[in-house]
Amino acid sequence: MYSSYGKAEEKVLRLGNMWVGLLLAWLLLVGVAFAQEPDTVKVPHMDPDMSAAFARAAAGLDAFLEKWRNPPPGAERFAVKIGLVDSSSPPGYEVVRPDSDTSDIVEWFWVNDLRIDGADFSGRLANDPEDLHNVSLGQTVHFKREDIGDWMYRQDGKIVGNATACAALAHASPQERQQVKEQYGIDCDFL
Repeated sequence: MYSSYGKAEEKVLRLGNMWVGLLLAWLLLVGVAFAQEPDTVKVPHMDPDMSAAFARAAAGLDAFLEKWRNPPPGAERFAVKIGLVDSSSPPGYEVVRPDSDTSDIVEWFWVNDLRIDGADFSGRLANDPEDLHNVSLGQTVHFKREDIGDWMYRQDGKIVGNATACAALAHASPQERQQVKEQYGIDCDFL
């Protein structure tokens, strides 16, 4: 999870707590418990690596959705990442697309228990918010295909997808990157 701050606040995307936020998906997917939470990692707004990660995820979204609809043997725990902002109108949040240039604080959430909801989708938030006040862990949210910023699933015990992980970790400390590499086997070029 990360947030995008308004122009007056230097427009940053904020990677949520690596254990509870971005890596909560790993916690949910691999069942690992964590003892400590490292510092929050900030990703600058419109970061080229994050924009490229969103583009990679979008390019593979059709294949992901096909696997989700018709999982091959060994494929499980499908999740997508969507951006949300608080809203005073029901349901209390608005969905923000990955390419949006907004001045609102945007937090990115992993969403699991995916369902088709008419022509759109719904699912449950897989992590707690850090900056938003109108959403919570486990809450059902509704979104469109074009709102999906990233996706992942497990295939035979290995994580497939999660294009935004390396882009976010590029802004983490070398110690945090090494810790993630050792714990989860994520191997980004800069590690």
